[in-house]
Amino acid sequence: MASKGPDVSGKRNGKPTKPGSPSYDKPGPELIQQWLDRGKDPDPEYQNWMSSILPHLTLESHSADGPHPAVTLRFAVKPEHCNDLNNMHGGCTATLFDFATTMPIMLISKPGFWEYLGVSRTLNTTYLRPIPCGTSIIVEADILQIGKRMTTTRGSMHAINEDGSKGAVLAVCEHGKACVDPPKM
Repeated sequence: MASKGPDVSGKRNGKPTKPGSPSYDKPGPELIQQWLDRGKDPDPEYQNWMSSILPHLTLESHSADGPHPAVTLRFAVKPEHCNDLNNMHGGCTATLFDFATTMPIMLISKPGFWEYLGVSRTLNTTYLRPIPCGTSIIVEADILQIGKRMTTTRGSMHAINEDGSKGAVLAVCEHGKACVDPPKM
């Protein structure tokens, strides 16, 4: 059975997409900011898995320069991101990495080249230290390799020290993605 390509109908779950959904007319950091802003809408119709994460995530820096385009995000760990031990839940950590390691692709995507940002094939996360509730962290992500059909990105999470400097490494990941752009006609 042939796989169906991505839905480009302008609908999600049969409903029209949210007004102001990310527009690929604006490349790079503007597109990243649109994705971050998208999660701040309180309308329950547009709530999804990322709705408790995106409001606490900000773009710190970006670089489309090769050989490793990169993005740095800041995240504030809130109670809704934590497990019963009051540390960031491993699933939240993996979700944050999944999102953050896709952002560098936005810096170089264009029509016909990673336009749909791909889908995950692998997401290998290594948890090094607990991340307590109330912690502010830096998430750094960059592209290790990108081709027509496959890419490998990596991410690291660091604590932010009281003086604002980057602190201890908390978790790292390697993220493999496959391109799902429709074939060129």
